[in-house]
Amino acid sequence: MYIGPFYFDTKELFLILAALFLGLAWLFGWPLWWFDKRALITLVVLMLITKGLLPSIHNEAFFILAIVTIFLSLYLPIFQVVLFYFVSFLMFRLLKVI
Repeated sequence: MYIGPFYFDTKELFLILAALFLGLAWLFGWPLWWFDKRALITLVVLMLITKGLLPSIHNEAFFILAIVTIFLSLYLPIFQVVLFYFVSFLMFRLLKVI
């Protein structure tokens, strides 16, 4: 879908909606059972930026990286999760997986 000069794919629309719903949950204090709202919104914004900057990403590998990163946010601090995300993303790009 084109909105002005920007092209939004369905994955980007899902990430934008996820960021909006997480922002609303954070604003209104809705509980997210095991997840930290601040960590999740940080991860969603980082995924949106990386997916938006590189539109030629293979969706299956990016999806697996996103799921693993989100589940790691249950157990690790946000700095380690973001570091894992960027190192894994860089390795995937260097090995031509993504």
